[in-house]
Amino acid sequence: MPLSQNWGLTENGFIAPSYEEVLDSVEDDFISKFGTDIVLTSNSNFGILARLIAWRETLMIQELQKNYYSAFISTAIDTSLDRVGSNIGVGRKVEHPASAIIEVTTDGEYLIEAGETFETEDGYVFELERDITTTQQPDGSWKGTGWVESDEPGAMYNVEANKITLESNPDDNVLSVTNPEPANGGQDYEDDETYRARLLEENEAKPGPTAWGMKSALIELPGVRDVNPVENDKADADRWGNPPYSVHIYVLGGNDNDIANVIVNHMAAGITLVGSKAMDVQDATGNKRTVHFDHAIDKPIYVKVKVNVNENWNDDEGADDIKTAVADYINHLIIGKTLFLTRLYPLVYGVNGIDEATIMIGTHQGTLGGNDIVNDINEAVGCDTNNIEVDINGV
Repeated sequence: MPLSQNWGLTENGFIAPSYEEVLDSVEDDFISKFGTDIVLTSNSNFGILARLIAWRETLMIQELQKNYYSAFISTAIDTSLDRVGSNIGVGRKVEHPASAIIEVTTDGEYLIEAGETFETEDGYVFELERDITTTQQPDGSWKGTGWVESDEPGAMYNVEANKITLESNPDDNVLSVTNPEPANGGQDYEDDETYRARLLEENEAKPGPTAWGMKSALIELPGVRDVNPVENDKADADRWGNPPYSVHIYVLGGNDNDIANVIVNHMAAGITLVGSKAMDVQDATGNKRTVHFDHAIDKPIYVKVKVNVNENWNDDEGADDIKTAVADYINHLIIGKTLFLTRLYPLVYGVNGIDEATIMIGTHQGTLGGNDIVNDINEAVGCDTNNIEVDINGV
């Protein structure tokens, strides 16, 4: 019988027939043109031609269907999703290096030239952007501060405070180095799933002067994982520790200057911002404004997973699959969200070959347990796969 006309763009969306339906239609057309006595088996001439035509038509229809779905946030992929995002002014986050302030202590006055590299014990390398000249402090020591940037992009370079402690090329005149505050701004390339979720959220709360519009604008910055604008819209003094009629913006990750500039360009007139960070930036009129905010506390999570496995366990990839699944879930939790231990079990059991599992979590490697991790309005959890231990047949 002929192919149903109820395909293509309909009131229910784009309907695509299956290959079998297209083939049936082509074979019916052959029979109507050449008679009922033709042979349409897969190894006959007519059969081969029918299948070739049906396959080409199916591919064409599938491309038309992809073109239709590429116009929507929920179904677009790859560059089509980028184009949909550009239509609402929200671009995909690309890879970006992390930066940090380092403090260097030297043996007397000393010049450290730009280009010198420093690193963490894990081997994450940062390059000095400008010269540092140490000066004498009231306690008699010689110190200087400088700006470093990771030699490669990626969120992994957003290291905690006091982790950049090594000079790549040791110098006897340099007594110590450290980063008093965490490195920030490091960004991985944003995959389709993450980008799509952000587009859906920002399409509801577009960048603007409202608290949640401010969140929408800030979350576009490289390295920013989440934003929590806490509004005290009451006359109650010190509600959540904030004065009456104020907004306290907590930002997880990101560069201080970038954050301050976004806030000053989107804040409403008369709004009272509070926070321990005070950044002086120019607004659109060229006037200097002082912007207050705080970084959310990023609580590192350590995980130990003990599993008993069976013959379906993959010795090469099983442990890494567990680590990736657990870390991805934890890193997608927003500010203030509780990390429930029970939510991790389906992720672990979702890996093939596991008969039994026991999971322990904690904010310190030496104090793991079975309790949930509860977060305040200014706290969030994060997890590096290096902080996850998988013990095979350890249950």
